[in-house]
Amino acid sequence: MAQKVWFQLDNAAKLYPAIANARWSSAFRMTAELIEDVDPTLLQKALDDTLPRFPSLNVRLRAGIFWYYLEQAPGRLLVKQDSGHPCMPFSQKRDGKFLLRVFYFGKRISAEFFHVLTDGTGGLAFLKTLTVQYLRLKGHLVSFDQGAMDIAQKPTEEETLDAFHAVDLPDIRVSRKDEDAWHFPATREIPHTLNIIAASIPADALLEKAHDMHVSLTEYLVALMLMTADKCQRAAAKKLRPVRVSVPVNMRAFYGVNTLRNFSSFVNPGIDSRLGEYTLEEICRCVHNFMALNCTKKQLSGAIATNVSEEKPIFIRLAPLFIKNLAISSVFKRSGERQFTSTLSNVGKTGIPTGADGLIRRFEFLLGVPYDPTCNCACIACGNEVRLTFSSNIRETTLPRELLCSLVEMGIPVTVESNYREDM
Repeated sequence: MAQKVWFQLDNAAKLYPAIANARWSSAFRMTAELIEDVDPTLLQKALDDTLPRFPSLNVRLRAGIFWYYLEQAPGRLLVKQDSGHPCMPFSQKRDGKFLLRVFYFGKRISAEFFHVLTDGTGGLAFLKTLTVQYLRLKGHLVSFDQGAMDIAQKPTEEETLDAFHAVDLPDIRVSRKDEDAWHFPATREIPHTLNIIAASIPADALLEKAHDMHVSLTEYLVALMLMTADKCQRAAAKKLRPVRVSVPVNMRAFYGVNTLRNFSSFVNPGIDSRLGEYTLEEICRCVHNFMALNCTKKQLSGAIATNVSEEKPIFIRLAPLFIKNLAISSVFKRSGERQFTSTLSNVGKTGIPTGADGLIRRFEFLLGVPYDPTCNCACIACGNEVRLTFSSNIRETTLPRELLCSLVEMGIPVTVESNYREDM
């Protein structure tokens, strides 16, 4: 009998089981929109072919005495028709033992991931591989490139590497304390509601505006979010607070590793609204300087080293799992999302695999329900399209509405889709 595959949770993944509940689990979605309707039978065959290539995704979550761990999942993961309720909390009753879902609807193939498994980079690699294999089964000559993994090749050790513990980190602990940030006034939706506003923006027009400000696309989008938050705070709040946007940073390039598991850190650029009003140019300069100072290997390594060091004390390692869960949950509730106003997760520009031009229309990235009542944004670029997807568990549409209106006022065309009800 073959020995079961199992993995320890990486440093980032250890947070999510401790704070997950029946109403929330950190999930995100990757989608490929095709030109033709999806054949579910062929998609199931493509999934059967693809999943063994990703052993760190073909797992279930198990609770040990001291830590959670991931173990090879029994059974077969089945594709499902999309229900219209993206990124629902993962549950054994609904999902079996898997922490991954694959959906089809019309021309769309979607994969949802519990963040315990991977981040946006790993999720996109799986979706691209699945989509390429589906198109090959349809008879198209499509290559496993542009981030798609060749399913004929065996997984490498690097792909399943826990990079947080594999790379050299400084022996240092840095403070993560920060003043609470301002949050948009919010009316929380009923449980399991995810309101979505997706915007398509010409990449060349958006990049031109960013380059005029001498900033990157990510920095420009962060600046627009900060400008929107600052404007709304001044109109609604009696007491001003700093506004910040949390930005995940892909650590793979800094360390030259290609793991498909979590390997990200975070920075929180912002402005202090109490110091006065800011122009967009000033905010862009603040964000650019902050990112230049903090998005370096040394600075980010210090933050990662702090997180990893908290696992090492003997009294932590020997504490029962339920004690660890209580401690992690307590720390997250005291800080967690209180230190930033919103999140922008940008997986960057991605290419269409060779031979799939005219078969794949776009890729899309969606963050799941936030832990606190707020609105977050995910970004992916493909071809000349930047796709911004705002997701929230609140009724108010202030952030996406004001930000997208600002782009239109600048002369940038924006196409918007939404699942908001007409009576809202």
